[in-house]
Amino acid sequence: MATINIVVTVSNPGSGNKYYLDGVLQATYAATPGNTYKFDQSDGTNSGHPLRLSITSNGTHSGGSAYTDGVTTSGTPGSSGAYTQIVVDATTVQTLYYYCTAHSGMGGSFNVGSSSTVKLKDIKGFTVQTLSSDPTTTDSVGQFYYNSTSTTFKYVQPGTVGAWASGGALNTARNGLGGSQAGTQTAALAFGGEGSLKNESESYNGTSWTEGNNLTNARQSIAGAGTQTAALAAGGGTPAPLRALTEEYNGTSWSEQNDLNTGRYGLKAGGIQTAALVFAGTTGGSNRQATTEKYDGTSWTEVNDLNTARTDPGNLGTLQTNSLCAGGNTSPGANYISNVEIFDGTSWTEVANTNANKHGAGGAGTSTDGIIFGGNIPSVTAATEAWNGSTWTEVADLATARMALAGSGTGSLGLAFGGAQPANSALTEEFTAPEFVIKTVTTS
Repeated sequence: MATINIVVTVSNPGSGNKYYLDGVLQATYAATPGNTYKFDQSDGTNSGHPLRLSITSNGTHSGGSAYTDGVTTSGTPGSSGAYTQIVVDATTVQTLYYYCTAHSGMGGSFNVGSSSTVKLKDIKGFTVQTLSSDPTTTDSVGQFYYNSTSTTFKYVQPGTVGAWASGGALNTARNGLGGSQAGTQTAALAFGGEGSLKNESESYNGTSWTEGNNLTNARQSIAGAGTQTAALAAGGGTPAPLRALTEEYNGTSWSEQNDLNTGRYGLKAGGIQTAALVFAGTTGGSNRQATTEKYDGTSWTEVNDLNTARTDPGNLGTLQTNSLCAGGNTSPGANYISNVEIFDGTSWTEVANTNANKHGAGGAGTSTDGIIFGGNIPSVTAATEAWNGSTWTEVADLATARMALAGSGTGSLGLAFGGAQPANSALTEEFTAPEFVIKTVTTS
């Protein structure tokens, strides 16, 4: 086990700036599991050229994202002590690429030596559990176990980062819209929004959107909960007066119900039509809201507040008791946060932050298995992060960056629709979960 220091310099060989590793132009580096590799960016030529790793050639310039497993960074490139470092082990993706976050085409390949097997003698300090069958979800990535049916030791290695594919476009482009948070990828509802105030609602069948009956009142920055045929729309702005209005959808038409206790816009929701939760938002100006309310199908009741008041957070939650609030804006201006809280039916608890500060993100899934996508950081982003109940992992980016969009579906089969880029968007994208690889472990 050793730390390998790789001296990084930057020079222009006649085709733009490129990385040199230990003096070799865009060197293809071969790494060995068990070692730590330190990309030393202390040399002054590295100024303005942060080096990162990705499973995608040319990283974020080719629609990929930074690879973060076992990776740490320190300092400012071009300054003494600056580096990007990766600990390479049996879980490390075999083919990685180093790239510059600021400039395209500077990097090369970083290959991890491996085979189809991992040697048990090289794996120390792991608790081995016994399973009767191989895991089937991405929560298992990084897991070492004994399969009692095949009588073999196995390891779950990371594979792809998932993918977004184009779906049918909305009939009405809009941002700040509501969606059926408890709907599916093939059965979703979109309603309200702005680009002039919208009252249109549309249903998605997995291929195309069909216009249905309108909301009773046009409004934007609206919260949505429920399913395609039993949806709930709450709050929103006209932009003035502020709305406490609640409407229920029965699959055919919308009807007004009892108002929220606190009228606001930029709020988010979770749950179903008869057991919903709304939280966050603003009543205007700098007045960010921590207020949380439960709906029982008839009326709203205030419950314990969020720990941090905010507007326009990302959200997850298909039940009243499993909602998640991620990021948002805490005051006028680009005061975006990465703070995440989970509601358990009674109170909010802070959990691990997202990887980036953002507001205006969409979401799909539950408080233990979901994705947050898009938003503003403060530039509009395509970044997608997956949540497994304890940690956030960067997965495949949206094809088109946008904010103030809506979502439906699950963490493995999500749906993103609408938003702004900054123009109002009708785009729909469908998410497929990351894949993983199961490797047999030898005992030699």
